[in-house]
Amino acid sequence: MQQASLLTARSALGPPARVTRPVPAGDLRWLTAVAVVFTACLLASAVAAPGLGWDETVYVSQVDPHTPAAFFSAPRARGVTFLLAPVAALTTSATVLHCYLAVLSGAALLLALCTWRRVLPAPVPALGGALFAGLWVTLFYGGQAMPNLWVGYAALAATGCFLRAVRQPPRQLAPRRDWRAAAGLAAAVAVAALMRPTDAIWLAVPLCAAALCVPSWRRPAVLLALPAGLALGCAPWVVEAYLSYGGLLARLHRAAQIQGGLGWHLTFDDHARALQGKTLCRPCHLSWEHPVTAVWWLVLPLAVAGAVWTALRAREPRGGLHGYGPAERSGARHPLGLAPIRPRSLGPDPDGPPPGGGRHGRGPAWPLVRLSDPRGPLHRYGPAPVVLPALVGLCLAAPYLLTVDYAAPRFLLPAYALLMMPAAWFLYWLTLLPRRRHAWAVAFLVLALLSHEVIQLTVWHTMVRSTARAQAGVERVATALRAAGVRPPCVVSGEEAVRVAFRAGCASRQPRGHDASVSPAGLARLGARRPVAVVVAGGQRPPAYARGWRRVTLPPVPDFGRLAAYVSSPRKR
Repeated sequence: MQQASLLTARSALGPPARVTRPVPAGDLRWLTAVAVVFTACLLASAVAAPGLGWDETVYVSQVDPHTPAAFFSAPRARGVTFLLAPVAALTTSATVLHCYLAVLSGAALLLALCTWRRVLPAPVPALGGALFAGLWVTLFYGGQAMPNLWVGYAALAATGCFLRAVRQPPRQLAPRRDWRAAAGLAAAVAVAALMRPTDAIWLAVPLCAAALCVPSWRRPAVLLALPAGLALGCAPWVVEAYLSYGGLLARLHRAAQIQGGLGWHLTFDDHARALQGKTLCRPCHLSWEHPVTAVWWLVLPLAVAGAVWTALRAREPRGGLHGYGPAERSGARHPLGLAPIRPRSLGPDPDGPPPGGGRHGRGPAWPLVRLSDPRGPLHRYGPAPVVLPALVGLCLAAPYLLTVDYAAPRFLLPAYALLMMPAAWFLYWLTLLPRRRHAWAVAFLVLALLSHEVIQLTVWHTMVRSTARAQAGVERVATALRAAGVRPPCVVSGEEAVRVAFRAGCASRQPRGHDASVSPAGLARLGARRPVAVVVAGGQRPPAYARGWRRVTLPPVPDFGRLAAYVSSPRKR
């Protein structure tokens, strides 16, 4: 009887049309436009600031064949070095590396956004990608050799692939398993684990919990892809823990010590103040001089909450089939609040009213919307593509907001990448409200978004300029040390030792701190065999082992003021 009803419904519509997936026309062009503009901004930044940051230098030095590798601390993972290796084998020019990463970053953003096609209404992935790419934090780190943004791309792609893999096909069609989406899920989780294993765990746990909690999502491909990707990506980090750090637990303990000791630390205000343009707020005694830079940070949770509330309340009359769950009657409860939604191009619900009309045969039962309609009702996609990224994004943000006692805006990039999707969905939903009464609200929304982007671009421009000045100062310091006779094989210690040593072609060694790799006596013995320079700032006295060494005045570097170096005079052989 159900087949007869379906055939009757199709005959009433005319010739039977081939059922296809919803492929919105032109949405790929918008996604490509977002990625191209983002890449262009990153290339401009690469040219404007031709130098490497402190963390970047650590990663690049691991694959530079001409410079000793800097100390690689316990929390770091080798994902960025794998990413840099193909180009670093040819050149370690900062401009070339940044341009390479800029192009790669734009391609990764496009690929991650493409996984959300057919999952959300066509304009939403483009709007969410534009909101994420327009943040100064994303623009600043987009072309840098840092892992956090790549975790963000991986988290965005993993969540999109997860939703595609668990999508329930209409019951009139032959059941299928989307193994390609499951493979993409495994690959995305593996990339996140290669970059930052702890973040990958916070990504995989909520996805695995969702797959287990929703009965229709318990697909073997998904339940295998998540642990397989996590194990594959974490394998290098775990192997290195046993080879270099005395075991996995020892490395985790040391990583927690370097992070300042993990515990219950509420750092919401620190992260909000750091959005003024601070790459690291440790300790965060920064005055809140420009609170306007954090307005979006305070509005984002409200937009996400509004999206979740609106999506969960959306209902279809008399139910039918749901894109992410089994067929159910309207009013039936579903795990995670997933209400049944019917793909309308298949005609009326066989279990619902007759095709000719409503309950009494008057008027259409449902308006017909083809699957290729790029707009369609927002609730046609169900609440899962809104609820799940919000849940995973909160899980990725929680450890940095609740357990780490300092703030760095880049830590929350993976959370921003995911939370921008429900936020964009909510903004899109607002634009579909009745225009006669809400046209002023739409105009205000557009103005607010433009003002937000102007603020982000202003902070990004200021950050690029200050970074360029700092990198130029480090280059002048390295030049002065080379002129003072500090040339390979040599060692640099003290302030900015990692960046100065890399530019001078020396090794960087510290006798104290989390990267302590040599004792003061060992550094003094090195000074007897090769040039060793100890850089001090602010007129500070040199360490005891270097007080008899030659003093060299260095050019000032922003944030450090006056610098001086004490250079050893090695005995001639």
